[in-house]
Amino acid sequence: MTNSTRYEVKEVQIEWVKVVGRHRKDLGDLGSLAKSIEEIGLIHPITVTEAGDLIAGQRRIEAYRLLGRETIPARIVSDLTSAVERLLTERDENTERKPMTPEELVSVGKALEALERPKAKTRQQEGRIRGAAITNQDQSALGSAEPKAMHYAKTDEVVAKAIGMSPTNYYRAKKVVEVANDPKLRPEEREMAKAALEEMNATGKVSPSYERVRQIRPTQPAKPTLSKAAQQRRAITSAIATLSGVAHGLDQIEAIHPDITSSEAAQWVDGLSDARRSITVLITRLKERINAEA
Repeated sequence: MTNSTRYEVKEVQIEWVKVVGRHRKDLGDLGSLAKSIEEIGLIHPITVTEAGDLIAGQRRIEAYRLLGRETIPARIVSDLTSAVERLLTERDENTERKPMTPEELVSVGKALEALERPKAKTRQQEGRIRGAAITNQDQSALGSAEPKAMHYAKTDEVVAKAIGMSPTNYYRAKKVVEVANDPKLRPEEREMAKAALEEMNATGKVSPSYERVRQIRPTQPAKPTLSKAAQQRRAITSAIATLSGVAHGLDQIEAIHPDITSSEAAQWVDGLSDARRSITVLITRLKERINAEA
């Protein structure tokens, strides 16, 4: 890791910390963790964002509550790099670590990803500016005479490393969690997905559960059938918009060019006559509808 990461440690109110999505499903034996903290202190502060969203340390928070404490040391991180650095050095929660399930790791991973979104948008904007500068040879925007090759690690790769998973397993675990919580699933599909999620959490193996949920294809809601009136409204409105553009274009023709042959003119007359008949019939029917309500 570089030394450019930004974070600070300070004592914060436990109630200020927001456990978004509740990373831990099973907090395990908090008594032994609380005893360890009471005897040797807190080895690793919890990790939170500047807004107070918890990245890591839910068990430590609950152990502090068990001890009757109202504040806890927290490492405040402002970006993904800072958060990842702290997690990579924080593989043990004092001497009483309880390994996370794949589902819990996904929850932490998503919290980390949220830190990266603002940075990703900034990079996209910088990329567009740089691309335009290269296209226009704007050296002031490039900042130097030679364009610099720029590479950014994918967020999933960085996050996966921080939580101790491979990028492939992280992607697959996220998919299992996503499908298991998809509200569009039929009851039998939901049971299958939940079983796959439970198996993944129980065994710690991601691929078998991922292969199971891949077979599930959520039912797409049927598109509502338009009434006859709605179909006609759509067709007529669309036709008027199209014809208005066509009419505007035809209005620009002031005289037929001498190079246009009589056979071409005859074909176009036939085509325009057919279109005119359809439009005339529709206008007649619309007028009848108007008169019916007069």
